[in-house]
Amino acid sequence: MASKAQIKIGVQFQTHGVDAPQFEKSARDAVALGVDSVFLWDHLVPFTGEKDETAWDSWVLIGALARELRTSSVALGVLVSPLTFRSPIILARCAVTAARLGNGEFILGVGAGGFIHDDELMNIKMSLKERMFSFANQLAVLRREIDIQNETFCTRVKIWVGGDGKNVTIPGAVHHADGWSGFGPPARFESRRQVVDQLRLKSAHPDSEFEISVLLTRQDERILINDFAEVGALHLIRSLRPSPDGTFDLQPIQDLLSQRL
Repeated sequence: MASKAQIKIGVQFQTHGVDAPQFEKSARDAVALGVDSVFLWDHLVPFTGEKDETAWDSWVLIGALARELRTSSVALGVLVSPLTFRSPIILARCAVTAARLGNGEFILGVGAGGFIHDDELMNIKMSLKERMFSFANQLAVLRREIDIQNETFCTRVKIWVGGDGKNVTIPGAVHHADGWSGFGPPARFESRRQVVDQLRLKSAHPDSEFEISVLLTRQDERILINDFAEVGALHLIRSLRPSPDGTFDLQPIQDLLSQRL
């Protein structure tokens, strides 16, 4: 397992409650602290809000952040864009565009969606079985498109799959993606990571590079890097909710970075 000093630390900014230009400053501040990655999540309605509220468009913000981080080695990404209302063909082009605007790299996290207010807004009506069947098919399309676009434009866009479903999500990550992002707490993460490991041993390229990350969204607990290092996380991403004053408090990120010393 990785040592805590080896674990990458990332920040995910939630896309509401903060004026759009503030995201550029928050990303600069996070980079100055020493993060390895900067992510946005992708919701049309604030995940913690009501159905009549509006979130900023993540992909427009990503374009601004890509130029902001162009001279940095920090990874930029989205975690995650739902394949329910984001076409894989369009997503591939969005990700490659962001990579070319930035430092040539991009992490395209995708998921099966399911947030009720997003689905209602987009009039998405699917059973769980239909949703997961669609996700598996769309993920295969995305893999093909990303490979084509990367080769055409000499970019390094990587696909991650977010979610910890054992039957479709994790197998999809192993077969079609370059990384998987699960959730805490550590015991839950470890149980799903073991499924990832078992499937990778049976895959066509078991020794290929594959990033294993964990997205932490709970705001009310202190995260200990060592807890996740011991269960196989390689990349720890802390989600930040906007503060009441319309900014992002980066203290939780600073706390994680200080633990690596």
